Amino acid sequence: MPTVSDTSPLIWLSKIGKLTLLKDLYTKILIPQEVYQEAVERGLKEGFSDALVIKEGCDQGWIRILQLDEKEVTFCQSIMEHSFELHMSEVQAIALTRKTGKDTLLLIDESSGRAFAEAWGLKVKGVLYVIMTALRCEFLDHAEAKETVLTLVQKGFRIEPKLLARIIREIDNYKDKCT
Repeated sequence: MPTVSDTSPLIWLSKIGKLTLLKDLYTKILIPQEVYQEAVERGLKEGFSDALVIKEGCDQGWIRILQLDEKEVTFCQSIMEHSFELHMSEVQAIALTRKTGKDTLLLIDESSGRAFAEAWGLKVKGVLYVIMTALRCEFLDHAEAKETVLTLVQKGFRIEPKLLARIIREIDNYKDKCT
């Protein structure tokens, strides 16, 4: 399944040492230029080690940077003129997902970006979905999945307490294999 990522899933998975879950699960991750600039170029300038991890994925080729054409860039700029909550990286990730096709998965965590993408009929998931899929596909065992989620929270990932409790219960109760 083609998979596009916004900045947030790349950064959070890098921060907790689990970026390669994306490679394991999806083989290739597509990102627009603005996501690369935000996650890698700005990250390196600010001294974030997770930027090096993301850059390595790009250098290895399993994270691919794709350029939007002039029409798509104009579309993104138009959206940005009328939106106060969306960032250009989110808008470009949404445009790239639309360009890639209906069966493309968009990884994005911010609620405003998710809502906008869903309004366009896109398949939208976030970093918690990646972790749960890695558990189902046995790239993580129960203990690793639970530790991964708790490490995310410890590093500052925002999640409602009820959702966190539900995710931990699901991890504790999960018995099936990848489907």
